Amino acid sequence: MKKACWAVCMLLAIGLLMACGNEASKDEDASPAPAEQQGQAARLVEVTLSFVEPRFRPDPVEIKAGEPVQFKVSSNDTRHRFVIEPFGIDVEVPQKSLNESVTTKVITPAEAGTFRMFCSTHARMPMEGRLVVSEAEKQ
Repeated sequence: MKKACWAVCMLLAIGLLMACGNEASKDEDASPAPAEQQGQAARLVEVTLSFVEPRFRPDPVEIKAGEPVQFKVSSNDTRHRFVIEPFGIDVEVPQKSLNESVTTKVITPAEAGTFRMFCSTHARMPMEGRLVVSEAEKQ
């Protein structure tokens, strides 16, 4: 009886570990982005979040419409959740002590505008920044 109970407990523990998995892998887009498929390299924009001074660096993040970009996000302190809703970006950013960052999917904004970036974990601070998309240069 004890062996059966022990086996069930072990199976449940393994199942829980598998279900939790690695959050970072769930947040990343596994399929190649259209820009990568066309051979156009995405510009990597590094963004750092800080709870001590609730802010994003750089702020604003400036890009051009039609330019494929990808964000590499890191934290200066605790865990955060980096969100840019209009582009479907919502990733968990590990705490600084883990010495890790997370890379988002590639986005290619079609139109100019200003978009809110925020940390949904610390939304009451408010902890936010701006993504400014300017008109594409005429060729």
